Amino acid sequence: MTPSPHRLLFLLVATIAAAAAALPAAVVAENNMPVADALVKLKKSFTNSSSLSSWLITDKDGDKHPCAPGSHEWYGVVCSGGKVLGLRLNGLGLGGTIDVDALASFPRLRSVSFAGNNFSGPLPAFHQLKALKSMYLSNNQFSGPLPEGFFANFSHLKKLWLDGNQLNGSIPASVAQASSLLELHLDRNDFTGELPPAPPPALKSFNVSENDLEGVVPEPFRRFDASMFAGNEYLCFVPTNVKSCKREQAVAVDSSHRRDVMLLAALLVVAVVALCACSSQPSSRDMEGLEEKPPAYMVKQASTQQPQKRSASWLGRRAGSSLGFGHRRSVSAAKVDDLSSRSAGDLVMVNSSKGSFGLTDLMKAAAEVIGSGGLGSAYKAVMANGVAVVVKRSRDMNRATKDAFQAEMKRLGEVRHANLLPPLAYHYRSDEKLLVYEYIPKGSLLYVLHGDRGMDYAALDWPMRLKVAAGIARGMACLHTELAGHEVPHGNLKSANVLLAPDFEPLLVDFGYSGLINHMQSPHSVFARRAPECVAGHPVSAKADVYCFGIVLLELLTGKFPAQYLQNAKGGTDLVMWATSAMADGYESDLFDPAIMAAWKSALPDMKRLMKMAVDCVEADPEKRPDMKEIAARVEEVVATALARARESGSEDAASRSSHAVYVRDGSIQRMTSVGERSSRRGSSDYAYGIS
Repeated sequence: MTPSPHRLLFLLVATIAAAAAALPAAVVAENNMPVADALVKLKKSFTNSSSLSSWLITDKDGDKHPCAPGSHEWYGVVCSGGKVLGLRLNGLGLGGTIDVDALASFPRLRSVSFAGNNFSGPLPAFHQLKALKSMYLSNNQFSGPLPEGFFANFSHLKKLWLDGNQLNGSIPASVAQASSLLELHLDRNDFTGELPPAPPPALKSFNVSENDLEGVVPEPFRRFDASMFAGNEYLCFVPTNVKSCKREQAVAVDSSHRRDVMLLAALLVVAVVALCACSSQPSSRDMEGLEEKPPAYMVKQASTQQPQKRSASWLGRRAGSSLGFGHRRSVSAAKVDDLSSRSAGDLVMVNSSKGSFGLTDLMKAAAEVIGSGGLGSAYKAVMANGVAVVVKRSRDMNRATKDAFQAEMKRLGEVRHANLLPPLAYHYRSDEKLLVYEYIPKGSLLYVLHGDRGMDYAALDWPMRLKVAAGIARGMACLHTELAGHEVPHGNLKSANVLLAPDFEPLLVDFGYSGLINHMQSPHSVFARRAPECVAGHPVSAKADVYCFGIVLLELLTGKFPAQYLQNAKGGTDLVMWATSAMADGYESDLFDPAIMAAWKSALPDMKRLMKMAVDCVEADPEKRPDMKEIAARVEEVVATALARARESGSEDAASRSSHAVYVRDGSIQRMTSVGERSSRRGSSDYAYGIS
């Protein structure tokens, strides 16, 4: 008898279920790996992963999903709707490999950023992540060619940044098959050959500058600016009779000719050796004309590179963008322009607190990339005399004339205050400026708050955060007095531009540059222009600085990374909306960072006063915001009240804390007291900006 259709369907379902039950346990476990386990597995594939110390499964969290409410924060993990949507692990010094199988455990993963790390070798098989929309791998050491079908596997990807690596070979023609690709950055690599016939159809942003490409740029690519193809010696944007679009091919020689050449070379070597043996040792006068040997780190790089068409000066390297928090990596390939041959003069010293030095000293220095931001790329350079400085390269400071630029830099270099770090020197060129600062080892407030959460983060208790807030307010009040004629006295206040001295004294940098920057070319290069009134089209003013101060204050009090710092990207916390809503509903106690609330409950009234102050600063209407002088006075009042409250509650607090915690607290209070003492040194030219 023929089985009924219903019975056949039942048998089919039962067969499938039995087959699934028979699958290897490892496969089922891999497909159903808990998110926390997958993150730990990914971390294990990295080297130098101390910055991911928060990636651990704790007894407190138990089986909680890392994106679940109440779970501890997993640094760099972006959640939405209880799912992992992104990983932002840029600038952490990570190395090793990237476990793509672990990443595959996040089916809704949309964006990954591993920019500014130390990953090397071939690119991982990211094409396995079918939901991925954005991938940022800039400024690593990935090498090798891209497979011919590389881009065909990324039909779903919208943003791909591979700039600043060591990738080579030709750019595959399959790039045209990446139908969704909007941004493609391949600059500062070692790609060779000709460009493919056509770009992806939807491509909006494209860059292949600083490679080794040749030939004529195909017509479909010419809709992009010519600067996106610069730095390729034999690549012609438009064919001309002046420039060759093909490198000359080496003439082949037969084996007998090759033997003749080798024999002649051997004879020449013998003759040179004999001549050297007969000649006397050169005198010191003879040695003066010899070329100085490059630093050891440059010799090592040169031994691994092809015949140089670029200078070996680190100052010529055009670094890409990354949102690093102060982690460093060595400068890799010497893909640079010869800065010395095009320089418009030496360094101009505007502050002699670290002695005098010149452009030659910087060009000989061992250097490391330490990140980039709105004003350009930044490097740490250690000169032969041991002095460490930070060199910032900016291409956007072309708003003012040369005379006006020099006068402004001289003025900024003469600013003196315990909480300000003025520039030491500058180098002027029409298309690029170098700004030199003292190097501060502890790094920025941004890094200490949101970085590896080490000892410096643990030291950021309530008194220390209040000290930082007070120092920033004092520095800003000074700027609003000294630079009152500027359209906006600081112009770029954010936690990345608040450096911390060894005693956590805050030092403001990158101030006073708003009037030098061409904001038509770089509208978001300074943070003050993201104030609500500026976004609405109104002119920037000193009240934009107050708005920026409010964001930093909210960041200090909540411990959250502000979404306001990000441009055209999702992530962080909208601190303005969160704080104003919580204050309006009477839930301001929920705003404060648990790291300071747990041990400083008695200070809650002072925290609330500071929170109210921060909310006043981020008022949408600039006319309703207080000025910086008023804000600084209000912060001083909170400091005085907090000191008095700490003295009154000292015995009560001691009963609930360990002896070590009491020591940390007392030390913090003492350090907070010293803020007022240091402020009396304002104007002193021999005070080293809070650096002990």
